[in-house]
Amino acid sequence: MQAGWSIRKASVEDVDELIRLRLALHRTTRGVEKLEDEESLVEANRRYFARALPAGQFHAWVAVAEGRVVACSGLVPFERPPMPGNAVGLEAYIINMYTEPGWRGRGIARALFTELVRFARELGVGRLLLHATPDGRPLYESMGFKPNPTAMEWTLWPE
Repeated sequence: MQAGWSIRKASVEDVDELIRLRLALHRTTRGVEKLEDEESLVEANRRYFARALPAGQFHAWVAVAEGRVVACSGLVPFERPPMPGNAVGLEAYIINMYTEPGWRGRGIARALFTELVRFARELGVGRLLLHATPDGRPLYESMGFKPNPTAMEWTLWPE
């Protein structure tokens, strides 16, 4: 435990807190008080976490302070054919990195991220990927992440 908080691996019992923090992250990045179709998102996330956490398709860590969850991080491992720079083919996407505003600046995000990277190494992950918010970018850069100007994105849903 550090300065009044501790980190632990999340379980299905943490689903409501993971959803709460995930929605807070998306509200913050979009600058809105409520997300469009938020109720549907809650249920879709509940189904996803209930399935993916026990199956090992999503791994999460939470920071607990004053008896409640104040931050989280997540890792989604996936496999693709081996390639230069990742001969094992196992990669992981870092997602759901969020710390409540009142708990920022205390090293919580760095501790969550360090635990996530430790676990990724334990799994044998050859490459980590993420999308960074402006607030999160300095942390990721300090941990060795570099921008990838070749990435592109296309949202297929909803049409």
